[in-house]
Parts: sequence; structure tokens; C-alpha cells
Amino acid sequence: MPVRRMGSNSISEEGGVDEENGSVGSTQPPSGEETSSANTSEGGGTRRRRVPFVSRHRKALEYIRSDSIASRRHQVPHGAATVASETDELLDNNAERGSSNGSTNGEERVPPAKRPSQTMDSLMMHSTVLKNQFRKYANKQVDSLAKKKPSDWADTFFPFCTWFRHYDYKTTFVKDLIAGLTVGVMIIPQSMSYAKLAGLSVEYGLYSALMPVFAYSVFGSSRQLAVGPVALISLLLSTGIDNIMSSRGIDEEDPTYDKAYVQLAIQISFLVGITYIVMGLLRLGFVTIFLSHAVISGFTTGAAVIIGMSQVKYIFGYDVPRSNELHEMIHNILVNIDQFNWRTFIMGMLSVAFLLAFKTIGKTYPRLKIMRALGPLAVTTLSIVLTVTLNLNERGIPIVKYIPEGFPTVTVDLWFPISDLDQVFMFTISIVIVGFMESIAIAKSLASKHKYEIDSSVELIGLGMSNLIGSVFQSYPVTGSFSRSAVNHDSGAETGVSGMITGTLVAFVLLFLTPVFEKMPLNVLAAIVISGVIGLLDYEEAANLWKVHKFDFGVWCTACFGTMFLGVEMGLAIAVGVSLLIVIYESAYPHTSVLGRLPGTTVYRNVKQYPEAEKYEGIVLVRIDAPLFFANAQNVRDKIRKYRFQAEDELRANNNFEASIKYLVLELAPVSRVDTSALHVLTDMYQTYKSRGQQMIFVNPSLLVTQRMFNSGFMEMVGRQHFFTCLHDAVNWCLENMDQQAMSIYEGSNNGDTPNHGNGDSDDVDGDAAEPAKERLPVDESHF
Repeated sequence: MPVRRMGSNSISEEGGVDEENGSVGSTQPPSGEETSSANTSEGGGTRRRRVPFVSRHRKALEYIRSDSIASRRHQVPHGAATVASETDELLDNNAERGSSNGSTNGEERVPPAKRPSQTMDSLMMHSTVLKNQFRKYANKQVDSLAKKKPSDWADTFFPFCTWFRHYDYKTTFVKDLIAGLTVGVMIIPQSMSYAKLAGLSVEYGLYSALMPVFAYSVFGSSRQLAVGPVALISLLLSTGIDNIMSSRGIDEEDPTYDKAYVQLAIQISFLVGITYIVMGLLRLGFVTIFLSHAVISGFTTGAAVIIGMSQVKYIFGYDVPRSNELHEMIHNILVNIDQFNWRTFIMGMLSVAFLLAFKTIGKTYPRLKIMRALGPLAVTTLSIVLTVTLNLNERGIPIVKYIPEGFPTVTVDLWFPISDLDQVFMFTISIVIVGFMESIAIAKSLASKHKYEIDSSVELIGLGMSNLIGSVFQSYPVTGSFSRSAVNHDSGAETGVSGMITGTLVAFVLLFLTPVFEKMPLNVLAAIVISGVIGLLDYEEAANLWKVHKFDFGVWCTACFGTMFLGVEMGLAIAVGVSLLIVIYESAYPHTSVLGRLPGTTVYRNVKQYPEAEKYEGIVLVRIDAPLFFANAQNVRDKIRKYRFQAEDELRANNNFEASIKYLVLELAPVSRVDTSALHVLTDMYQTYKSRGQQMIFVNPSLLVTQRMFNSGFMEMVGRQHFFTCLHDAVNWCLENMDQQAMSIYEGSNNGDTPNHGNGDSDDVDGDAAEPAKERLPVDESHF
């Protein structure tokens, strides 16, 4: 972008310099006072007048003032930023006390920054500041705890109290009853299907939909979230337990395989609950923000494909070796294709078609949204009736066969001992990350719709208690379900009572209806899983990312194809790794920009975004849009050097070889913090530029950044006069200084003679050909 150049059109026609306020305008010199020296040539009387010198920096300064004054409501104060740190105040107070106690004959007191004992005083004062801050924090916490009422403590440990004390049984209970029954008829077949996906018997799905649901209603913070078995967690559990069992040398032919498999699932549920609770107590609910939306969408899509392919064996009607990689799954399906069972295939595909039709009708027509929840129940009921009436199990269609009656037994004795704890715990972390990511997303969305807030840390504790209590009663890991939570919301759920009703319905089924569900075909269970995960295929997001941001599209593809072809665990590791790399990249390469002034304002904006923004020669304005710390300080330094080179190249391109960059102005308002590594880099930059005759200016640093700069001695080294609270004031100050330097050079080089046409900005002209002295002659713009 070309540098702003000021010509004669920016100077008043009447010329002159107003020495009182420093502006170029109509002020004329007093009558009878010459404005320039008079000389007479030997030829007899040619008279010459010299126009007062006005530097290009003065022209730029006056143009800014005249151009921006119309839109400024208040005069921006000019002056260096002052430091209001507690440490500085303590040091000054200590110095004043020392001076008053030992004054000597009116001698001037040595400033604190120059006293030999400054270092010791500074350390003592810093220690006092830290003690005071810690004392204030401790007192604040004690006061907050003392002010808590019994009801506040109840809300803290039992979040359901926040809504239960105001519960309106007349209006709210009916809505919760309808929603709870609706989700209940949906979760019963789904939980059985997801248990098969997890490699467990169907009753463990019902157990996981019982006690965890009651526990979350009491300890959870979301009032509409439907907790229970979900497809992603079931797939992760199956994959992880298979790997652990293989490492232990236990295969499916081993008679102890089923018992060890169930025990490991319960132990993982226990560890997941403990991990959630610890994270909640440590307030680590922010961990999921490191997973970008592109990564989550790609991983979910890849996992949905693996889940769907794992159910194909129930649709095709023959056994397929288990695998978690797409290419191996396809190979295993095709190897035994000669065992294809057309009866199971037709029944399974019809079930999928019916389920998708119910779901589509429920989404398309708001009045029929109940169809979405009734789909699984309707297909399950119809399949059971057909199985009983037509004896489908005798015609080659496998069924569930056996489900134990009654409530689950207590399984605390299965928690310990945990073999291969390191391997089991690492696998537990993957379930925790995916489970919380899925749960908190839908919980916050529903809370926003119902106008209440969700605390991520409280939500962690709620999920932890749900899994911990579930592990007491033969449950495998659970989390919030997207589909059931959406149905719960659409059905009018207002509080956690809907979850209690859902759990009550599941308990009723376990007590009285297990013989009925024993007749349920396995291909219908597979159809329920497939119809559920089809909604997780987020191909529309991939198309949107390709259109909006190609880099995010590449991240999506990496997470998706990594999950499909390298396995779910490796895909999750890749997804997390890519997310961390993105965080590191964005931190190490922060956004910076060169600023310019928008014409007619005192606003400074990115010159790439606003090409009309004006830059001024000799000054480079840079804004840093991120915290400065060890990971990005060198990169910021390189960018500032690049901007300086670009500004110098612009000067050369304009044939202004004698001009140079005098000031580097850094806008620090977006810089929230700065660490010691960054301060070392800034110190090195300052010393380097200072040796070249270039001054660094710092504008609007935050309180924390200011204190760090002061405590490190950086502010004193730079000089407080080089810290400004306003970018416009900094630019004015720089132009004022460059104007004074130009005047000094001009006066020193001319010594009262003809001005230097190379460095000055005015010419000597023939007085006969010129107007009277008050007229301003054209300025040679080639210097600008």
C-alpha cells in the first residue's frame, strides 16, 4: 500500500505556520515583519524571499488533525501510559518513608529505580504483594462458604434440588410423564441393540438403562439429557475389550471369555465414573474445547460407518469375524457371502426402511414428531408378533432367546483386582473424552433452548455418578444420547422427572416383560442400530467445510478416514492429535497485521482489509492479536522484521532513498498476557532496533502485561514516555518527534542560507514572480 503523502493541496493558501498551536493555516505574521531574509544581487535589486520550512512529517501530522477532528467527540489525551501496579506503589511509599526519616540538607531524594537497594526492596515488596493477594483470595473463599445457606449446599451436591423445590406437579408432571414414556419405549430396544454392539448380552443394555438413568436425574445438571447406552461408546468398548483380551491371551473359545469380558466392562464403567468425578472436582470441563468441530464431525462419521458395517452380519444372516477396520470388514463379509440368508436380509432391510420412514415423518411434520420415538417400538412389536405367529426362529431367523428376569445383582466385588491397569486406564480415557464430548454438546444445546445454564464441571460429576452407580448394578459405560435427548426435548420434558419415568419403565420391563423380548429377532436389533447411526453421517458438514475452509476439510478427512481404515482407537488418537496440532499451530503462528488510519477518523485498521487506510512514512504500526509467550515470540519477531522490510521497500519504490523507518509501534490491546521468554525477545528486539536508531513504541498494554513489563525492568529500559494508551496519540507523538528532527537537520544544514532542496520541503523563489510573503508556494512532492 502506498504511503500517505502530503502536498501543497493540504496547506492553506494563505500559508504560514502558526507557532502558537503548531498548525498550518491562515495565521499571518504581524504587519511590517518580514517572514524571510532579503538579499540584493549585484545586478541591482532582485529581491528573494524564503518560505518557512515545513517538514513532510508536519504535513502528515496537520493533515491527520484536520481530517479527524470532525468525527472525534472527545479529544484523545496525549501522554505516556502510567503504571498502576501495587508493587510500584509499595516501592514508592517505602522510598518516601526512608527519605522522610533520613533527609539530608535538602538533597534531592534518589528515585527508587536508581537506588542501590532497589533489588532487595523489590523482592520484599513482591513477596508482600503475593501474600496480600493470597490472603484476599483465601478470605474471599471463606466468606463465600460462610454465606452459603443449607439450600445452596443441597444445590451443590444434588443439582436436582434447583428445579425440584419449584416443581409444579399440576402442569409440569404431565409433560414429564409423556416425555419419559416416549423415551422409555425408545430406549428399551435401542439399549438391547447397543449391548449386542458392545459384545454383551442384551440384558446388560437394559441394566445400563436402569440405575444410571436414576442417578443422572439426581446428580446431573441437564434437565432434558437422556442418559444411557449409545452407539459410539458401545463400539469403543467392544474394540478396547477385544484388544485387552487379546493381550491377555484369552480368545472366544476360552470358557472364561464371557465372564472376563463382562467383568472388564463393569471395571471400565467404574473407572469411567471415577475419572469423570475427579475431572469435575478439578474443574476440567474445558478439555473438550481442544477438539475442533471438524475433528469431531470426521471422527463421528468414520465411527458411524464402522458401526453400521459391524451390524451387516445380522442383516446377511451369517457370522462374520469381528474387525474394526473398514477394508478388513469388507473382506470378511465377502469371504463368506455364500452363506447369505435372504430371509434375514429382507426382514432386516424392511426394518431399516420402516425405521427411516418413521424418523423422516417425525422430522418433516411437527405434528407427527411422536413418530420418531415410536418407530423402534413399532418395529420391535411387529417383529415379535411375526416371530411368535410365524415361528420365524424355526425358519432360520435368529432371535434373542434368553433374558434374565428381575433387577441386576450388585457387582461391587467385580471392581477389583484390575489387571493391566495402565492399558485399561488409557482405554478408559478414550471413552471419557468421546462420552463427555457427545453429552456436553447436546446438554448445552438443550439448556440454551430452555434458558438455563450448564456447568461443565457439574455435568462431569453427574456423568461420573451415573457410571459409578451403574457399575454397582452390572452396567457398562453410558453417556448422553443425541437421538433420545432430542426426542425427550420434542416430547416436552421439563425436568429430570422424565428420566425417572424412563427408568421406571425399564424396571417394569425387567420385572415382567423379559419373556416377550426374548422373541425379538437379531436382525431387527441390527436395523435399529443402523437407522440410529445413519444420522451420524455428517457428509453435509464435509461439503460445507470444502466450500468455507479447505484446511478444515483436510482435518475432517484425516479424522474420518483414519477412523475407518486404522480402527476406532487409532482414529480417535489421530483426531485428538490433529486437534492438538491445530492448537499448537494457531498458538505458534498468531495473526498480526499492519495498521493504517481510516480517512476522516482516528480509527486504525488492517490495511489488507481496508486498502484506503493511510500509512505514514517513518512509522510502522503493527497489531499483535494473541498472547505473547515462548511458542510464538520468535515468529512475532520475524513478522515485525518482515513488516519493517516491506515499509522500507515502499520508501525505495517511491524514490525516497533518504527516508527510513524511525518508529515501530506495537498495538498490544489484544495481548492478554506475556511470559518471560517473550519479554526476553522484546528486550532483544528493543536493543537491536535502538542500535539502528529505531524506537519501539508500545500502545495500550493490559494490566497484566504492564505489570510483567514493569516487574522485569523492561518498562524502565524502554522509558515510560514510550508507552501510550491510545494508538492515535502514539502516531501524533512520532510525527511530532520526526518533525522536530527534520527541523533540526534543516536548520543545521542551512545555517540561515538557502534551504537544502534534498532534505527540506520548501524552495527559494524569485520575489518578483511570487505573491506577497503570506502566499505559500507549491511544495516539491517528490520528497514524500
